[in-house]
Amino acid sequence: MNEPQIQKDESFGIIPILRQGDSYSFLLIQHQAGHWGFPKGHAISGESPVETACRELQEETGISDYTLLEGVSFSESYTFTRKGETFAKTVTYFLALVKSTTVVHQIEEIQNYTWANYETAINLITYAPSRQILQDVNQYLNS
Repeated sequence: MNEPQIQKDESFGIIPILRQGDSYSFLLIQHQAGHWGFPKGHAISGESPVETACRELQEETGISDYTLLEGVSFSESYTFTRKGETFAKTVTYFLALVKSTTVVHQIEEIQNYTWANYETAINLITYAPSRQILQDVNQYLNS
């Protein structure tokens, strides 16, 4: 009996962070599928991971005024099934300090968004791997 093939899937995103004094707010988006997480997407041919993440942030949220935190990234891995195919997905997130809370979300992909403090964000994020990413990011920011 043949084992089902597991396809590899890779995405890149940015976790938008607004610093207000000693506290941080995080931008969460609600994807059209209903789950809450961070802006992310697939690379276009020739794009680097950072270029992909930056393009996806701009496309999904309209945010273009930010500073990337150099040399730091966080990754999550999980499997999912779509149309009978199993995928092993890895998402690499970069961190960006944004200058404004203004968001113009991409209606085709994003149904809602919110800026949330850590406690609110950790409870709103749908999937455990993304909650772990936020925990790691929060620990990084506060260390």
